[in-house]
Amino acid sequence: MSFIENIINQAKKDKKTVVLPESTDVRILKAASRSIKEGTADIILVGDKSKILEIAKKEHIDLSQAKIVEPEKNEKLQLYTDSYFDTYKNTLNSIEEAKKEVLDPLIFGMMMVKFDDADAYVAGATHSTKQVLQPTMKLFKTIGTRILSTVTFIEYQNKDFGNEDGIFLISDCALNAEPGYLALAEIAKATANSYRGFIKKDPKIAFLSFSTHGSARTKSTDKVAKAAERLRKLDPTLISDGELQMDAAIMPEVAKMKAPTSPLQGKANVLIFPDINAGNIAYKIFERFSNVKLYGPVCQGLEKAITDLSRACSPERVFDTIAITVVQAQALEASKKTDRLD
Repeated sequence: MSFIENIINQAKKDKKTVVLPESTDVRILKAASRSIKEGTADIILVGDKSKILEIAKKEHIDLSQAKIVEPEKNEKLQLYTDSYFDTYKNTLNSIEEAKKEVLDPLIFGMMMVKFDDADAYVAGATHSTKQVLQPTMKLFKTIGTRILSTVTFIEYQNKDFGNEDGIFLISDCALNAEPGYLALAEIAKATANSYRGFIKKDPKIAFLSFSTHGSARTKSTDKVAKAAERLRKLDPTLISDGELQMDAAIMPEVAKMKAPTSPLQGKANVLIFPDINAGNIAYKIFERFSNVKLYGPVCQGLEKAITDLSRACSPERVFDTIAITVVQAQALEASKKTDRLD
């Protein structure tokens, strides 16, 4: 069974309610309809009901089981506005200005999740990462890490690397532009937690570079090596190493030559990029020039399940992302229950 098939089955076991604020985008509406039909999520669409239904009728999309919320008519508008104003009181001039921003479906959907009127949130099909994640970082707290980051899932069907499962998690390809070594270690820790949560196996973490164990020395390679050292201090139980070149991280035969003492032995399943330049370029190369399947990026380290889509996403990608976000919401709910028991 593939990675996404496992995710879809997991989502069906405990459906969550997902808010989709970009409700006039056909890709979103097609994915919403499919999610409801296949039982992976309950869906809330935010926006003008007449416009949404008009588009759905034109495109022959069944939204009969979706809930449509119009911000200006919603009974919780004032509650959301007051909370939003309190969060942004240093930058907003008035409650009226706050209300204007909350009426934006993008923000209104976030407030629904903040107040537990929905479990999860997916956006980004028609908005930039900055537009989605900048308010996210103000409205939601991080948990288990000091910084918000993103993770992308790669499924390589040939499975001919050291990681025999063929599933890799890569980070950070979308958010943190030039993380220092402390931030890189935090990103790695969060990605390790994501690997455990989604894959249900032990992570093996490689901090990537153009150098392997000092084969070159620059500020960048030193940063990566320090990040690997920092992670070992944060969590000595994690199997990790760096700095490593990509081939030394995932190919046992290369690891024997370049990094014979590496605890990874060329079997890494979590790949941490030194900065967003390397991460995003690699992500796009994977996406366009290879036969791998990519899912994400998904935010990690937040108290709520929030996902930022690529603006080049397809309806199928949106559907998959909704399922992934549901599983993330399930994991967050389970962790809260565990914390209460402790």
